[in-house]
Amino acid sequence: MKNDHIEDVTFWPIDIPTTDPFAVATGTRAVAENVFVRVTLNNGTEGFGEAAPFPEVGTEDRASCLQALADLAPSLLGRPIQDYQEISRHLAKRVPSQPAARCSIETALLDAYCRATAIPLWQFWGGADVHPRVTDITIPIATLEKTLSLAQDWYARGFRLFKMKVGKDVDADVRRLEALHKALAGIA
Repeated sequence: MKNDHIEDVTFWPIDIPTTDPFAVATGTRAVAENVFVRVTLNNGTEGFGEAAPFPEVGTEDRASCLQALADLAPSLLGRPIQDYQEISRHLAKRVPSQPAARCSIETALLDAYCRATAIPLWQFWGGADVHPRVTDITIPIATLEKTLSLAQDWYARGFRLFKMKVGKDVDADVRRLEALHKALAGIA
């Protein structure tokens, strides 16, 4: 581990169809245009990360993410994997407006580091915290009927915390929110 360093950084685009079109006030997506990243160490250990740029709500699209990764990859070769914090600072300085690209590399670095040191990621992040976590599911802008259908499907899977995209029609947004709270008990 002491001399393990980054030998290769590869990345490739991947399209991931969404379950339903995902609408926000600024646009709609039916496919997540993501990027997978692999960091390979000199000892053969691989770590993986993913960039999920979403131009409708951020500063990046897939093309800018791929360009940032192409620009960054050569600067990572030969760097010691245990210097992941310094590498993270380097990424932030080089591409401050590309958070998805940076996150994909940082995730791949930490994955490779943890695999090389035989430390599970959960342990790296602080130990065996077994407290349950509550997460939300995002409901896109849709018709009232589609909103209820999507929410009911997620409710049946155990979700009780919903984030709802709004912004095209305030009155319709209020009706959707009211109908959702009336239809599903115990949601937030």
